Amino acid sequence: MGLANEKIITQVEDLLKGRVVIPSIQRDFVWMRPDVRDLFDSLYRGYPVGALLLWKTNLAVPFKTAAVVQADKSVHQPVYLLDGQQRLTSLAWVYRPESKADGRLIDLRFDVRNEEFVNPSAVQGKDPLLIPVSSLLQENVQFYQVLHKAGVPFDDPQFDAWTGRLQRVNNIRHHQIAVITYESDDYEEVAELFARLNKGGRRLSKGDLVYSAIAARWSDGLDTMDSFHQELRDSNFALNREAVLRLMSLLAGTGAHHIKLIGAEIDEAALKEAWQATERALRFAIDFLKGECSIPRSEVLSSPNVTIVPALLLHHRNGKLRPGEAQLLRRWVYTAMAFSHYSLQVEGKLDAEARLVRSREGTELFAELIRRASGTRSVDSALQPRDLEQKYSTHAFFKLLYIAALRGRARDWATNIAISDQPLSSGAKIEFHHVFPRARVQATYAKEEWNSLANLAFVTGQTNKMISSRLPSDYMESIAQERLTEQWIPENAELRSLDRFPDFLAARRAKLADALNGLLGLPSYAGRTRQGSSRDTDELPADEELIVEDAAAPTLVGAAVQELRTEDGVEVHVIYDGHRTNAYYDPSSRAVTIPSGPGRGEYETPSGAAVAVVQAKNPHVNPNRNGWSFWTVTATGNLLQSIR
Repeated sequence: MGLANEKIITQVEDLLKGRVVIPSIQRDFVWMRPDVRDLFDSLYRGYPVGALLLWKTNLAVPFKTAAVVQADKSVHQPVYLLDGQQRLTSLAWVYRPESKADGRLIDLRFDVRNEEFVNPSAVQGKDPLLIPVSSLLQENVQFYQVLHKAGVPFDDPQFDAWTGRLQRVNNIRHHQIAVITYESDDYEEVAELFARLNKGGRRLSKGDLVYSAIAARWSDGLDTMDSFHQELRDSNFALNREAVLRLMSLLAGTGAHHIKLIGAEIDEAALKEAWQATERALRFAIDFLKGECSIPRSEVLSSPNVTIVPALLLHHRNGKLRPGEAQLLRRWVYTAMAFSHYSLQVEGKLDAEARLVRSREGTELFAELIRRASGTRSVDSALQPRDLEQKYSTHAFFKLLYIAALRGRARDWATNIAISDQPLSSGAKIEFHHVFPRARVQATYAKEEWNSLANLAFVTGQTNKMISSRLPSDYMESIAQERLTEQWIPENAELRSLDRFPDFLAARRAKLADALNGLLGLPSYAGRTRQGSSRDTDELPADEELIVEDAAAPTLVGAAVQELRTEDGVEVHVIYDGHRTNAYYDPSSRAVTIPSGPGRGEYETPSGAAVAVVQAKNPHVNPNRNGWSFWTVTATGNLLQSIR
């Protein structure tokens, strides 16, 4: 990797002359006029404006038309601009206004009186002391002539000061900018470079680079792939590139690590064949997910990777399942969603599942798939009401309950029309409301209670407005009991008063747990005692399980927890294996975010984040950890369980 300081105008001219090109993986130009103005103000004042990142390679990387007219075509292999497109393009538009590809010029002026850059209005445009910046950036500018043309005589007391200001604008040409040039013919190395260096704008993933590499070997590749992605969007089942490429890589025989698709042995013919198989497999899978699983659109999935196993299986079976297998595959889909099967080690899990699909048949195959998707839980372990405590609309259980409502043909409480997923009218969001309206409970009960799954119901916006802030004891009198039963509302009307709100939540959690058990093919929890249930010896302790705390441990609730919040959440940390890892805990969702270091990522539970840290530091040890006793609240020095 080379690092040099160069004149910024030299880089602009390289862009205009085609010596620097925009790879097809880059997004389009997105800056607005104020962004361009602010860039010039920073350069004028000598502020740092970041570095440029160039990629030099012998690979035939496809590039796209830049937002500037590149008049000359370089006779040498161009370098690819990976970071800095917005800045260089903005400078080019002002430096050479005629280079703007769409012909719509940017009128950037410099107010010599107060040293400000402005995008003038029609009236301001007539002000002679608002001087076009493009004229000031050229070589050999005669500043006295510029001022004279603006009506400023030589004997004006401001003439010398203003001349100096115009000179400073011209000196932007000579501003030194750091230029990092990375030389590599290895796409995976470049992908890692992005992960570490490309912090601004839209981060480019390995998937973006793989798509670009495919396009370099397959002339119609990008158009073909983009056309299929548009087809998916049109059917409300858009999938990200990473998931699609993982499937393509599995079908190509290179494993789920899709970066292997760019290996030398994968030529154009192999890429075309693998992509055709990918399209075919995904059409099978999406039809199955929509028809058999009642998943109306991809946003309802807990992860786009859930589509891959059905796609592989149906591809190998030519779209046909044997009697009883549709129900088993449906159970696998719901189980993988419920227990966040693809939250960690995605490629390794997919590789193992692809081997199962190829090597096993019948109930043996599905039994193993379901066992793996169940994670550390016993396959026949029923969900308990406590498993739904402090679960919110962001949890996979919420999406599964929505699916259960659709499958049960639940009807809206006011219109008596079956609830249907209508993205055209409701966008990507699932319409729901609080059974006990937030306005009536938030002053008395904690957010963890009134915002939990047990207080949410699927209704239309029209019904939500009808209910407004009325309590269930009032508005439910006019709703047929059948409608309430469809959404697991307890029959006992006494639970609908404000003072019985906790009892209502407890009763509804019991109903929701069994609704989920039915969907997941698990036994009803009713009648199963805690003593009668079993747990695998290596099971990760459930974050929702009550933890006996030391009597002296402080109990922080409500406002006390809020005082610990920073902009990113409650600061927590752990010192594991001699290394300190910092993280942020969100009391509302119980999610933990590790911004950097071992285990970096976002996790639904403290235990999930704890497992990630242990696996990152010691991949050969049993990673199971109870997150509540793993993390420490930085501000108090107490374990995280002290503020649960």
